[in-house]
Amino acid sequence: MSNFMYFTMVGALGGTVAVPTARRNFEVDHFLSFSKQAYAADPIGTHTLTLTNVVTGSRIAIRDQANTTTLYDQLAAASTVVIPLSVYAGGSALNNWHIKIRKASSGTTYIPYETLMTATPGSSSIYVSQIPDE
Repeated sequence: MSNFMYFTMVGALGGTVAVPTARRNFEVDHFLSFSKQAYAADPIGTHTLTLTNVVTGSRIAIRDQANTTTLYDQLAAASTVVIPLSVYAGGSALNNWHIKIRKASSGTTYIPYETLMTATPGSSSIYVSQIPDE
């Protein structure tokens, strides 16, 4: 923990205050309140995304819509997939998700299923309608 030195008009009221090491936490000392401001890249909560009717073995890829950051990339082990992901401050590009689900290996292949969404703290469910690629 670091310290912050402060002075007032009355010299006897000056001193040091311990500044919190974690962002968003407050430290109150000598009637003063100190906090470290959070960065825009700090998560503010989570969003639990439930995908239903997924073909087992499909690859699920969730990226930001700018296609710069992979948020999730796994194979579906069951037809219902529950994915908890971080949510960031409003306006963050990391909240704008491009969800792509594709089964292109072994057995029946399917046309890629794609959708877009903007995440907020909480949860949502998406019914996935994968169409066989004939």
